[in-house]
Amino acid sequence: MNENLNEVIRDYWTMKLPPLKARDTDIQLKSDLISDIIGPRRAGKTYMLFGTAAKLPRKTTIYINFENRRLANVDGNIFNDIVEFIHSEKLMELHPRILLFLDEVQRIRGWERYVRSIQDEFKGHIKIFVTGSSSELLASDAAKLLTGRHLTTLVLPLSFQEFLAFREFNADPQTERGRVLMGKELDEFVHRGGYPEVAVSEDWQKLLNQLYDDVLSRDVITRSGHRGAHIIREFSDYLMANTGNLLSFSKMSKYLASRDIHITTPTLIKYFGMLKSAYICFDVTIHSAKIRDRMKYPRKIYAFDSGFASITGEAGLGRLYENTVAVELLRRGHEPRYWKDRAGYEVDFVVGRTRKTEAIQVCYDLSDPDVRKRELRGLERCMDELEISEGLVITRDEEGTADAGGRTVRIVPLWKWLGNLITAIKSFT
Repeated sequence: MNENLNEVIRDYWTMKLPPLKARDTDIQLKSDLISDIIGPRRAGKTYMLFGTAAKLPRKTTIYINFENRRLANVDGNIFNDIVEFIHSEKLMELHPRILLFLDEVQRIRGWERYVRSIQDEFKGHIKIFVTGSSSELLASDAAKLLTGRHLTTLVLPLSFQEFLAFREFNADPQTERGRVLMGKELDEFVHRGGYPEVAVSEDWQKLLNQLYDDVLSRDVITRSGHRGAHIIREFSDYLMANTGNLLSFSKMSKYLASRDIHITTPTLIKYFGMLKSAYICFDVTIHSAKIRDRMKYPRKIYAFDSGFASITGEAGLGRLYENTVAVELLRRGHEPRYWKDRAGYEVDFVVGRTRKTEAIQVCYDLSDPDVRKRELRGLERCMDELEISEGLVITRDEEGTADAGGRTVRIVPLWKWLGNLITAIKSFT
């Protein structure tokens, strides 16, 4: 038996679990299928596993982090060693079900074949959880091998509600004092983002910068074989500084060439895929039923965490608000797209499908008459084209309704929308 593995498991059995805070996301515990938990590094995946372990007798769970230095040189045989350990300790005889937590499992080449084999052999006796800080955890080969055998849970950084809970906010937002304090917490949220450590840190900007560098280095640059490392870093920094803006890869390639950085469009697309896989950024395509249009037109880029966009110092509050809404729409299970017509009018997000859609504008401040007119005019044209009866504007603190060419537009403060204190997005079930 692998002695290092034996030591790692026994250390876990005797360790004191860290203080835990409840999250809104639930992991798949009851099902016998493999539960894969994906999401950004240090967003809370491991703590969710520990939260599950804390409710059970410790020896009914086994936790293995494949980034542990003692397991640095292991290969696929480690999975046979795990099964051997379970047998040697007679765990399945002593307990009706064993929970096996495999953290950062994608570090082991061919992991999916071994996990599938364990699942097939011990289904109902060993419940497997696999986690990874890269969407490569479920790359095509793994997805094929695990088809019909797994359930996926995406763990993003904290929602606004979770952020408030982590910071122990308890003021009543229905009072004047509570609204003021809530506004301050919202400003903190859009600037800090939702990484749990960052949410409660005094020196949060330093921590956030370190986290950004860590994710970029370990989950992107290292996996690229360090080829084009300086270009990847500069490209990522550019995307973070320009969150919410339209991006054309071909134009970006020409821009870099003007700075004597020569890189082809296909390579730039490849680098973007790596950044997306590491949960640094994601894209929103134009609203169209034609796949060709969604591929042809520029896409809007957002950070998976608004904190990464804020540390560049270039993204203003308006774009940080928009980024925050984009991430929340993902959290709520939507696939947002932007809308734009030939006259140049634009709507930030369209969500839903067929006739059950909603058009959403994000505007920090609607007090300027010209801004108000432009935002409402964009919604009016979008709602006319898509035959939507009602639109939504998410803003800093204004609340009420407005008319857009005879159609009703709700105006809602961001903190209230994020807090689910209104029904801002319709249920399309």
